[in-house]
Amino acid sequence: MNTISRFFRQNPSRYGYLTDSFFGITIPLIFTLAIWFFRNVLIPSNILLIYLLGVFFVSIRFGFFASIFACLIIAASFAFFFADPIFSLEIYDFDNVMGLSIMLVVGIISSDLTQKLRSKTLLIESKEQKSSMLYRLSKDLAQVHTEKEIITIAVTHIHAEFDSFSTFLFSNDANKLNYSNELPYISLNNIDLDIANWAFNHKKMAGKGTANLPLEPYLYMPLTCSLGTIGVLVLQFSNLQPPFISDQYQFLDTVVNQILQALERAKLAEQAKEATLKMQAESLRNSLLSSISHDLRTPLATIIGAASTLESDIGELTDDNRKKLISNIVEESQRMSDLTTKILEMARLEAGEVILHKEWYTPEEIIGSALHCLDKKLKCRQVNLYLSQDLALIQLDAVLIQQVIINLLDNAHKYSPLEKSIDIFVDATSNDLAISIIDAGVGVPEHLLPKIFDKFFQVNTESAQSGVGLGLPICRAIIEAHGGLISATNRPEGGLIIKFNLPMLESPPCMDLEEKAIVL
Repeated sequence: MNTISRFFRQNPSRYGYLTDSFFGITIPLIFTLAIWFFRNVLIPSNILLIYLLGVFFVSIRFGFFASIFACLIIAASFAFFFADPIFSLEIYDFDNVMGLSIMLVVGIISSDLTQKLRSKTLLIESKEQKSSMLYRLSKDLAQVHTEKEIITIAVTHIHAEFDSFSTFLFSNDANKLNYSNELPYISLNNIDLDIANWAFNHKKMAGKGTANLPLEPYLYMPLTCSLGTIGVLVLQFSNLQPPFISDQYQFLDTVVNQILQALERAKLAEQAKEATLKMQAESLRNSLLSSISHDLRTPLATIIGAASTLESDIGELTDDNRKKLISNIVEESQRMSDLTTKILEMARLEAGEVILHKEWYTPEEIIGSALHCLDKKLKCRQVNLYLSQDLALIQLDAVLIQQVIINLLDNAHKYSPLEKSIDIFVDATSNDLAISIIDAGVGVPEHLLPKIFDKFFQVNTESAQSGVGLGLPICRAIIEAHGGLISATNRPEGGLIIKFNLPMLESPPCMDLEEKAIVL
């Protein structure tokens, strides 16, 4: 039951006064008829007390003015029907005159007190209902965070409480109001955007019931908060005719201010989020520039030194020295190419541009192809491969999973002594395939283990083997794209274990396997 409707019921129109007056006349007549049947057993003082009870009832139920009518009707009825001489308005008995006078005075005083008590009770109820509505509104607004959700709650509460349809208009980049059909407003037709923009720019109410364009069908209310004027609230009342009663307007203003606080909170949260994203982007950019500058400096210095030596050679270099310089140029150029490839691959994975091309493969094929690609780099390193019995086919993107294994093997090769071996364990269950790559290096400090899959993170940024810090993040992105998990733990005897699991979501096809060529 909305507040404004309650107010008008509690403060009736002229039709309400007529209704109350009718009952103020009718009820005393009904009491008179009832008393008439007992006139022979009731003395005048008892009759006056019964009439006084009727005055109390009328004043409590129908108000002060109805009780005044009741007192007048009771005075006339008592004089005409019960006071000697009956059927005459004259009263000869002094006791009856005094009793009637006291009854009228008590009736009027009690009616006035009852009316005041009734008014205070209604005022307290109204305040309690307003407080309850504000509490429900604030509770609902506290549970949402986006502008769309806030507007949905706002228009619902405004419609329920003020019996009005509403729409929120917000300014665009050109500081002009526009109407969006995308937000869940209670729709209003024929909104005059010129009037809305006038209210927005002048920060004044306009439209129905105001001094500005009072003949308009809508009320345009500017929305002003600490961020400035952010829009206009448009209201259309179903049954009421503004201008508002002061008390009701203040309540509407309180409701709107509460909605504005929620909108302001959402806007500030969005700005804070944007600022955080900008800070993160700036941090990533700085990390990227720092990592790239560090990792490009060494190969570039080697390439420049070797190229300069070859350029300035006047025949003093031997063929072996010349080949070594050319080999250094090729090796460092390849290192720069690998760095660029990793950066581009990470960007593609984060942008979601990589589409998985899954087919059925045996784990041996994937690992064998990865080892073949690293044949030259691992030619002086012992690599042990341990395969569990009865490995089944698994559906995956062979190129990307090979890239994961290549990155992990390259990482193990970099950070473990050349005389130590690298172990590869392949285990399978009915639910997933697990591949572990184990080196015998120094491992990673325990407090840094959770960070090694973060972009641009390096345990030792100044080591000769350090890279750009994208190899492991690329591995994690690829494994997670397959729905799997990757983790790292230290070996008790020294070294690092990196294990990833790939889920087996489907049963392999029952058919003869054909050998597949995997192209990197």
